[in-house]
Amino acid sequence: MSIEVLTADKQGSENLQRWAAMGLPVPPSWRLHREDVLDVDSDDLVQKLRALPRMFDEDRYWVLQQGPMNPGSCRESLLNLDSDNALAAALRAIFRREQAPEHVIIQALPHQKAAGVLFTRHPLRQDLPHMVVEGVADGNSERQRIIFDEQGRLVHASHDRGSIAEAIPHQQILALHHALKQNFDRPQAGEWVYDGHRLWLLQTLPVGSLPAPREAWTRRAGTGLFVQAESPLWYTLAARWFKSSFWEPLVQKRGWDRLDKIEPYRRQHSHIYTNCAYFLALQDGHPGAFRHVPPAWQRLEPAATAPLYSSFQHTLDSVSLAAIARKVRHWQKPDATQEALWHSLMQLDALGERLSKIEGRLSYLVVPDMLVNEQAPLPLQALTTRTELNLLLDLAAGNSLLAKQSSLRPGSDPVHAPLVEKPAQASSLNACRRERRLLAGSRDISGPVALLRQARALRIALGNRFRVLLRDMGALVVNDGLLQHPDDIYFLYFDELWQLWMGLRLPASASHETIADRKLRYLDDSLQGAPDWKMDQIGYGFGGGQRISPLMRGQTLVAGKVEGPIRRVCSAWMLNRVQPGDIVVVDQVDASWLPWLLQAGGIVISQQDPANPAASLAVEFGIPAIWSASDVMHSVQDERTATLDAEQGTLELQTSHPVDTGEEDE
Repeated sequence: MSIEVLTADKQGSENLQRWAAMGLPVPPSWRLHREDVLDVDSDDLVQKLRALPRMFDEDRYWVLQQGPMNPGSCRESLLNLDSDNALAAALRAIFRREQAPEHVIIQALPHQKAAGVLFTRHPLRQDLPHMVVEGVADGNSERQRIIFDEQGRLVHASHDRGSIAEAIPHQQILALHHALKQNFDRPQAGEWVYDGHRLWLLQTLPVGSLPAPREAWTRRAGTGLFVQAESPLWYTLAARWFKSSFWEPLVQKRGWDRLDKIEPYRRQHSHIYTNCAYFLALQDGHPGAFRHVPPAWQRLEPAATAPLYSSFQHTLDSVSLAAIARKVRHWQKPDATQEALWHSLMQLDALGERLSKIEGRLSYLVVPDMLVNEQAPLPLQALTTRTELNLLLDLAAGNSLLAKQSSLRPGSDPVHAPLVEKPAQASSLNACRRERRLLAGSRDISGPVALLRQARALRIALGNRFRVLLRDMGALVVNDGLLQHPDDIYFLYFDELWQLWMGLRLPASASHETIADRKLRYLDDSLQGAPDWKMDQIGYGFGGGQRISPLMRGQTLVAGKVEGPIRRVCSAWMLNRVQPGDIVVVDQVDASWLPWLLQAGGIVISQQDPANPAASLAVEFGIPAIWSASDVMHSVQDERTATLDAEQGTLELQTSHPVDTGEEDE
């Protein structure tokens, strides 16, 4: 009787041989032919089988591969047999069938302590690159799930006790995940067993439920762009600036013909989404674009190097920003006439296009590439304007007078009022004494980051001018009976504003009822947030706080432990709800929000972004914080009491619902 040992072979006829050649942990395997089994009596067959797995003692079992589970299926039907006699009987039964196979594969394994399936990508969420492991552990028959993020950190465990996360060394799980991901171009579901010492792979299959999306949009843009809900008018201004002055020239320069007629932006849920097709085109040469590409479109590894940002280009951008700054600074409020107001609007519009050309290059290309290997938050002064930093430091010193006199606006969109205007959010700012700590090693501010800060300051200044101008324009059309309130002008799209201004009539697409509905939807979206991704018209990464996760994990940013109510902040309109001691949960943050976030007892940040101002705030003022807490924005509810243990990197929510105070939400 000849029993064929399956050795590692890249060109082997069996999957197990090819998997072993890839370095995957395949258990000892043999191929048995039909005639060899039927020509041997039962006792001899048992003896020959018993002699095969020399590396294991009697405390073992057999796995018999019976062929495809269904016609045309790639998945093998696996039969577990607990003795040599049972295997011999099963082999004889299989080979005596009318349509018996010519051969079968058997594998030997020590008795398992745990078993399950490893998904190299989340089987239900196309937006998450997370690895999901499902299975059962010895002594606990309940099916469990553990999840690791893209950095290999455990971020979710369905069971606190008897968990497979405790039973199996994480490095073995991560090693299997890495091997599967590196050797297959499609997401895999690997069936595994763990014997108490080693993880073994039985078989792996493509995850058929995870096709690559045909169309994908992300709520994230470049560094510091479009971090919150935007009004219709600002969307049609800012998105057009970046499209015409940055994306379209870049598409022509790179020869991306497939993007020639594809829009880079769209507005949904009052948030601006960026077409991931642009990041897909960028990721081959720009490592900073990698994290904006959906998992199914990502390269196996980010681009190794980025194009050089030359000193000549730096000087050119610096001179251009200075020229734009002079234009913005010397802008004068025009006479309140129809012609003068529109002429001034076009002047500001042209400045917006010039600014977006430079800011687009810095925000989408240069700074993300520069920060791709950065592990710590940038210094606060690298991210904040002088107005923002001065107000922050004044509040940290225990003073609040400056807050009542400040021209700070919590966003560049003209819809946001400065603090000096009434009503505004100055009353919700509380002085809270905090000592500022310098970052360890106090790094120099990189030239590109400093330029991007200047560009952002100019965008805010430009928004200030637009606000002054648009208020006068709104008052004029209200006097003419065309709008009901001056603020309604922010909720017109640009083409509707043009029709209103030039035709002296409100277009049919922007009736008073439509404008009122837009304002209500905008405020609702600002308070609730929006999906992180849109793929093939399906939203991912948004539960609106309806699906609560009792325990979430992140990475320690600032050690400490604090208990308090949760406060989700996804736009400037949530800032007036922040109270001293709140555990503030954020995703993307505008630097103008920091005076409110300074009140936080703890901060939880969904991503690990060194350019996130909230991370810099936490580090420099010693606020307990974690970051890289994936999906946290969509897994918590306001007012629910939680414990942030930043030392352990966990946010634990109380399971009871918040007490109803009888007060209505603002």
